[in-house]
Amino acid sequence: MPMGAVHGENKKRRTFCVTDAAFNHLEAIAKEAEQSKSETLERLIRSTPIWEGSATLSNGAWEECFDHTKDTLDPDKLFPKTVNTDFLFPS
Repeated sequence: MPMGAVHGENKKRRTFCVTDAAFNHLEAIAKEAEQSKSETLERLIRSTPIWEGSATLSNGAWEECFDHTKDTLDPDKLFPKTVNTDFLFPS
């Protein structure tokens, strides 16, 4: 997506540093979402309330957070495509 008026504002080039692991994780999220890395980061930031972001990023809380850059979980195993609903309507 070209930079321009998005979310009611013009995007501007910014410079910041992240680790390779964080960049690769951002890249994977963007690919899965079929978005640019820029738009993915924009949406992740916009979808996080300030109070939640600051609480999660505080030093005490951060030590308890799960590092998803090391995540090897298969989402299909966590969230199966089909759900057994037999228990809803017993015979």
